[in-house]
Amino acid sequence: MTAKPETKFWKKLKSLTPEIHWTRIESTSSPGVPDLHGIYPTDWGYSISFWVELKCSEMKKVRLTPRQISWNLSYNNKGGNNFILVQNLSNRAIYIYSGSAVKELSIKGLDHSPLATIQAPWDANLLKCMLHPRSQEK
Repeated sequence: MTAKPETKFWKKLKSLTPEIHWTRIESTSSPGVPDLHGIYPTDWGYSISFWVELKCSEMKKVRLTPRQISWNLSYNNKGGNNFILVQNLSNRAIYIYSGSAVKELSIKGLDHSPLATIQAPWDANLLKCMLHPRSQEK
């Protein structure tokens, strides 16, 4: 049985970031809750906690359910730290979006401007830097 692209994305992300404590959420009881919760210690003596929705796309379209859109907008509007990470399967790049951009992302797909694009091979330090709350202020 071949692993789904999103499962491969998750496994590579996890292996690339061993200092992040990841919890993968597979929830049918709470639709819309993102796929991952992560936390990692910073060099400044505090930890960063965040949620991540993983998506894979062969083209520019990013499929998000109404509940995923609602959860991400609501959480972000309350000051939460959440992101949508989209792996483009054709070029293997990761597109990082703030949870506040979820509605635009669902409409415009990868044509919507991301916070950052990380080309393959992925840079773990850049990825961690972009998962910091201040990166969402763009």
